[in-house]
Amino acid sequence: MIDNDEIRQRSPYKRGADDGLLFGLLLTAIFFAGIFSVDYPVAGLLAAAGMLSVPFVIYKFLRRSYVADIGMTLLSSLWMQGIMIFGCGALISGIIATVYLKWVDPDFINARVADAIRLYRESDMPSGERMAETLEAMVKSHLIPSAVQIVVEMIWLSIFSGSLLSLLMALLARARSVGKTNTKR
Repeated sequence: MIDNDEIRQRSPYKRGADDGLLFGLLLTAIFFAGIFSVDYPVAGLLAAAGMLSVPFVIYKFLRRSYVADIGMTLLSSLWMQGIMIFGCGALISGIIATVYLKWVDPDFINARVADAIRLYRESDMPSGERMAETLEAMVKSHLIPSAVQIVVEMIWLSIFSGSLLSLLMALLARARSVGKTNTKR
């Protein structure tokens, strides 16, 4: 007979939340690498490497669950676990990003817009001047999104794209059968 603790242990929600904590740390590291890439270009490489690692990390989490369940985990359960990983991870990263953008470096967004305006003005692109004027009009009209608005969009993008990636990774996690050596509990 299966007790309640074992059922909770197998729950894709619990597994997703537990894995989401670690995944949130990865997303936070990617966020800070992206932020610091403005001053330290090598941080941009770290951010790119972090983003490229996401599918492999999700696959590892889902495969671990599939092996732990002796290959009996349903595709829908693995998919839900992946969605939970992205949801919990995005929330953790979003809270930290909000604190940073709102209270630690509140001028970050405006500084990046000012950089973009300068870049467009200095470019030789025919539409560069028009783009710079558009951005200046947005600044004057207070249409630049706030830190909270940007973070909420980041969270939604993470969850939406993560749900699609989780489906693919769940399919891949189930693609290889579980060997006899992995059937120990």
